[in-house]
Amino acid sequence: MKIGFHLTPFWSPTDRAPAAIIDEAVQVVSAAAGMGFAWVSMGHHWISHPTVWPQPMPMLARLAPETGAMRMKTSMLLLPLLNPVDVAENAATLDHITHGRLDLGVAIGYRETELAAAGLARKDRVPKLEESLALMKQLWRGEAVSFDGVYTKVTGARLGFLPCQRPHPPLEMGAQSVGATRRAARLVDAVFFGPQVAWADVKRLVSVYREARIALGTPGVAFASRSLIVGADKEAARTAARAYLERTFAMYRGWEMQEPTMVPLQLGFDTSLDDWTINGSPAECLETIERAHAMGLDGLGLTIYSLPREAAARIDYLRMIADTLVRPAAKLGR
Repeated sequence: MKIGFHLTPFWSPTDRAPAAIIDEAVQVVSAAAGMGFAWVSMGHHWISHPTVWPQPMPMLARLAPETGAMRMKTSMLLLPLLNPVDVAENAATLDHITHGRLDLGVAIGYRETELAAAGLARKDRVPKLEESLALMKQLWRGEAVSFDGVYTKVTGARLGFLPCQRPHPPLEMGAQSVGATRRAARLVDAVFFGPQVAWADVKRLVSVYREARIALGTPGVAFASRSLIVGADKEAARTAARAYLERTFAMYRGWEMQEPTMVPLQLGFDTSLDDWTINGSPAECLETIERAHAMGLDGLGLTIYSLPREAAARIDYLRMIADTLVRPAAKLGR
């Protein structure tokens, strides 16, 4: 079982200068490089005030020399918002900067503000995502491409800089519904279930994914993003994380994350944290990770709540997680 960590909590608190936020993240990631984490990942949002979302491509490029053997993920790049030629070029460049350690995770997005800024409506998300992936894969082959899409058109286009990994960096897709899970099985190398999806629904969606991949002749790879809340016991963990959870719930509700086609997302305190997070003492958290492995997941991306404020304390906290969770989980077989 592979375990990585997500950088979103490291942007808080936002009362520091942006340069300090970035510098401290670099310091922490550099220290974590030798702890056994399989990857570090970054999300993607636009116009997100009052929350802070540094853009993933330049930030991952800055982190690349600090990350040792860890892989680097966009988790998730909101592909419909972007020009696919630009993404293909940037991914190829970043793949070389990382010496072939890039995983490109993509998703359709859901915020009306972001879609409007890209000149899109909600109905455009899936068709543009599929069209963009098709064009990017053709460009990454290194041949001249003529492509007459609805959203992007090129004639005789050929990249001068191909990815380090051939034919392209591993592709992952975020999913929070049956339809998105089947789409991921069809289009990319791995599925990544969102952090607000309940464990019971993760188990069901893993089965949907495996069935779809078997029909294609390959098992694929299944990951889930999970909130990690560690404390002396479950009560202490929940108390420590409550303020961060309240902000997270408010953000996602304000962004209208829940859609009718999705499984019910966990956006409040009306359900137990046991239903969708990894929480409690290190031993209790490890038991949850073992159950996640048993339901067919190949890895977990941790969003680590209750982070200390200072960089040195954050490094110590990551070291504790590596010692008590990451290394034991690495010993679990497929």
